[in-house]
Amino acid sequence: MNPSADVVARLLAAVPKATAAAAPVKDYPTVRLAAPADLLPAARLLKGELGFTYLEMVTAVDWLGPVSLGGFVCRGNPNPLSRKPAAPPVSPVPGPGISYRPVLDLLWSFGDLGENRKVFLRLEVPRDRAEVPSLTGLFSAADWQEREAFDLFGIRFSGHPNLIKILTPDFLKGHPLRKDYIHQEDEYDVDR
Repeated sequence: MNPSADVVARLLAAVPKATAAAAPVKDYPTVRLAAPADLLPAARLLKGELGFTYLEMVTAVDWLGPVSLGGFVCRGNPNPLSRKPAAPPVSPVPGPGISYRPVLDLLWSFGDLGENRKVFLRLEVPRDRAEVPSLTGLFSAADWQEREAFDLFGIRFSGHPNLIKILTPDFLKGHPLRKDYIHQEDEYDVDR
């Protein structure tokens, strides 16, 4: 059995409801978890027994649909040296073959630096109940990455010791990487 298939087989044995992802991330082994409760057992196995001691990335994708243009601040040409007028706004259109649905698709990338291997875990959660366990107890690198996903997508990480915004100012309402985000003008949107 090749090493990638062995990692997937061990994960599937340890987390019975998990499946090998139908669409892996690039050519890396990718396992889709069935529920948030599967995350900690899978991460413990990866780190404790399979040598994936480095959490490379925590991110998400919002599959709600085309992005809302209300999330953008569009005022003229941002280049003050250009004489060209601003480009007209373009309305987003649904992408062909994309299955839009009201979920956030979380993605974790784990690395085994000694063997130069990667494995990905994926988990879909409903947009209105986006909560998963925090990995900060296993990986210190999860701290800021989970705070970023919380700030930009609104995903709650239960058990996180300091789940506060990290990139956007406190007065900003909403989560800017959600497809339905509508920007609310504030004092910083005024043209100077």
